[in-house]
Amino acid sequence: MEMRKLQKIKGGSFTISLPKDWVEGLKLTRGEQMAVSHEEDGSLRICPISAPCEKSYEVTLALEEYPNLRALEYCVATYYIQGSKKINIVSKQIIPAEDKKRLKLLRTELPGVEVAEEKADSLSFQVLIDPTAFALESLIEKTSSFSLHLQEDAVKSVLENNVQLAKEVVERSREALRHYRMTIRQVALSSLDKTIAKAIGVRDCQECVTFALIARDLNRVVYHSSSIAGHLLDLKGKEIDREILGMIGDISEVAYEMQRDVVEAFLKKDVKLAIRAMGQMDEASEKEKMLLTKVIDTVRDMDAAVSLSMIARDLRRIAGYSVAIADDAMNRVLTPTSQI
Repeated sequence: MEMRKLQKIKGGSFTISLPKDWVEGLKLTRGEQMAVSHEEDGSLRICPISAPCEKSYEVTLALEEYPNLRALEYCVATYYIQGSKKINIVSKQIIPAEDKKRLKLLRTELPGVEVAEEKADSLSFQVLIDPTAFALESLIEKTSSFSLHLQEDAVKSVLENNVQLAKEVVERSREALRHYRMTIRQVALSSLDKTIAKAIGVRDCQECVTFALIARDLNRVVYHSSSIAGHLLDLKGKEIDREILGMIGDISEVAYEMQRDVVEAFLKKDVKLAIRAMGQMDEASEKEKMLLTKVIDTVRDMDAAVSLSMIARDLRRIAGYSVAIADDAMNRVLTPTSQI
């Protein structure tokens, strides 16, 4: 950090000198127009009009440095999530056609990614999405809607013993991972660039953290909804006692209502709604306990008993992550303000 003295000039204005290396690095000259913005933390942001403060976020990965393709794929996805606009994969040798084919499949997992350039020994991905076009609240709202529909259909597949619907739920849940990666990417970019943060509705770094938390918690809710459908597939068409089905429906109603209300509380910054939804956790836990007791007492098929118990656990965990989302909502609202 460099220190500068505030100087007062004629007319009552104030000036401060700019670091020489910064000016020369941007090739600025006398008379350049500068954009000055007031930040909420009391600081000033200075950006030359002729040379916008835009970051490239480009990364190059050497194929030989990774033990296998899976590790490389994971790193590409991580760099995408962390805001990279261009990801280059280079090799000292020709990259086998099968390896390239597999790497190109990452385009189906990472929204907005396309192959920008391809050579025998290299492959470059470019992210074409304009980050300022996707507000974080809108992404959270869409994820919540997706998650609620997924839980609804997962439970419906159990109540109706609908194997086809269960398979569709499992397949659909994979789309949620793409959406999650894009949401976290938006969070990462907003933490790196205040211009992007402002464009997508993020107030400050503190709020940025709460968006990351709710995205993670919603992704976990989606996982457990998918898991419910998976456990129905494990039952392999076995008949389920009507009373047990009714109890599964009861827990699902509580978990569904909690999930719906806590996301609304987050988006509307409604602390009272968040607290009320959190209070339903005891009801969800009690219903799970009653269901588990019923399963233990009446289901003689051990595999079926395990699958039904796991369904009960997944529904209770959806309720549990709803409590976590309520906590995210409260952390978004109940923040101290600085006194200037």
